[in-house]
Amino acid sequence: MPTTFTLQTWNLWYGGREVDYGQEKQYAIAAQFPADVLAVQECWGTAAENLAPKLGAGLAQSGWDTAVIAPGELTPLATDTLPYAQAALATPVPGAGRVLVWSVHLAAYPYAVYRALQGEGQEVADAEEAERLKQIEQVLAETSRLCTELGDENLPVVVCGDFNTPATGDWAARSDRPDIAWRAPDALVEAGFVDTFRAVHPDPVTTPADSWSPIEPLTHAGHEVKPEPGRTDGAEPRDRIDFIFARGLEVVDSLMRGCSVDGLVEDGFVDVGGRCELIPNQRQNRFPSDHQLVETRFSFPA
Repeated sequence: MPTTFTLQTWNLWYGGREVDYGQEKQYAIAAQFPADVLAVQECWGTAAENLAPKLGAGLAQSGWDTAVIAPGELTPLATDTLPYAQAALATPVPGAGRVLVWSVHLAAYPYAVYRALQGEGQEVADAEEAERLKQIEQVLAETSRLCTELGDENLPVVVCGDFNTPATGDWAARSDRPDIAWRAPDALVEAGFVDTFRAVHPDPVTTPADSWSPIEPLTHAGHEVKPEPGRTDGAEPRDRIDFIFARGLEVVDSLMRGCSVDGLVEDGFVDVGGRCELIPNQRQNRFPSDHQLVETRFSFPA
């Protein structure tokens, strides 16, 4: 009987529509790198609905954006956090216990990184981060309610997904980032959650693990880039904004899967192979997203 289980989080990029045969490619990746629990964001209505049966898995999805997929026992839980957060009760290892899993997709705008990199400081970052912090605080409040209603205050919990914000520790360690605290991920740490990727790969300098975005053009690479609100130079900064936070579970391993235009070699990164080109030449890419996939292997405490 297995004693560990694998959980993944993946932003599906408008449901797969930005890459040719995007949903078929989602299935190809998910089948090649199977997980006991798959949290997805940006489902765009039908992507998770189409993916789950192909994987022989159940689906917990109550809104258009976020969902949890699992081949084992899975129960969607009603909360007031839709569409940005879907809660589900999963049993990833039969007989080993239940896990409360959240798939979250925090507010995308304003993306506070832009102005922070322009030196506008903590006050501006806090103002632009306010909606994401509010959403995470609501996830935490609903987590407390659900654990009480389920009669298990020690129920293991995973909160994962696209946070649209980086990590405080990552920025503190990197010389190319100002000293900014990011309140939404910090709220989870303060609530006793572990950043599972950093538990395995603690050094943000040698392992930045930039999950956003492998295919956004960068000005230093010599590609034309599109302007974005808040950007002055047209460059899209790469950052780790996709997380798996956990409480009440042991972290066995964690990694990031995806594509690299430049042949990235980095501890904890696994290239899925195949074509990988920058936007706007991405339609034939094998990896059908603009976010890398994050994966953690867990075990239940003894």
